[in-house]
Amino acid sequence: MANYSLDKQNNTLEGRLTTISPSECIAWLTVLCTIGIAIVTVNGLAVIVYFKEPSLRKRSMYLVISLAVADMFVGGVSLSIRVFNSGRNCSVWESHLSPAGESMLIAILFVFAGASVTHLAVISLERVHATFRPLKHRLLKKWIFGASIAAAWLIGVINSAYLYLDIIFKLKGPWEFYSYLSLAACCFFIIIVSYSSIVVKMYCGTYPHYHGAVSRERKLTKTLFIMTLVSSALLLPYILSYFLIFSKRPFHAFSRQANHLRFFLVSLVYANSVVNPIMYAYRMPEFKRAMSSVLGCRPSAQVFPQSDS
Repeated sequence: MANYSLDKQNNTLEGRLTTISPSECIAWLTVLCTIGIAIVTVNGLAVIVYFKEPSLRKRSMYLVISLAVADMFVGGVSLSIRVFNSGRNCSVWESHLSPAGESMLIAILFVFAGASVTHLAVISLERVHATFRPLKHRLLKKWIFGASIAAAWLIGVINSAYLYLDIIFKLKGPWEFYSYLSLAACCFFIIIVSYSSIVVKMYCGTYPHYHGAVSRERKLTKTLFIMTLVSSALLLPYILSYFLIFSKRPFHAFSRQANHLRFFLVSLVYANSVVNPIMYAYRMPEFKRAMSSVLGCRPSAQVFPQSDS
């Protein structure tokens, strides 16, 4: 009975995507690899900037730094596994992994993806506390931020462990990622409620002005809100389309147009991991200055023409 179950799972895992030609698949894999390189580069640079610039290593930025680490692994590990599986499904190359090995790869893929989206939810909750209880937020101990980071990573690990056991024992197949997508949906619900309450507080209620620190926290909240809004806009199309379309049948059973759409939506999902450091550089002057220092750049205002004398 066990052998029959593994054989059945193997048939599900080995389903080939025959509606897209290998050349078309290679083109999409090239796009995904390019996005992966960009993710690792910009987030790796962001992590270096955070550790190089002391002013960016404040407690309110701990979760942001951890998010950059998670996104870096999304591009370096998760996207690499996605490219490997997609190339196998398109018959670009062969895979000789056992069903358990392939299931483990899928679980590893969603460790970092789950941690990334969970960080966005935890950041939104942290911003709610900073908005509604600004003075108490300034007195929070470092261990609370550390515990929040650990919780975000632990949720990603638990979700992936459940996904692995679900594939192995329930034999739903690798494309029925209800556990991850349910986690993402739950995180987006928290994000929507959190930032909606923040908007109401900022623009419809009374907002205390004790000193410049509160004003800086408010600016950081706006930056993280814009970042989360852009990330949500890139993630939600795939989540919605999965529940409405792609969960109905195996990956290889869709039409050529539908599978091109799927590759496009997957590209958007991973592109969201590039957005965050770009948003920091645009909205945070100290981040921009530190990045210029790391890259060896100098502000144009510091470049003076030589005199004729």
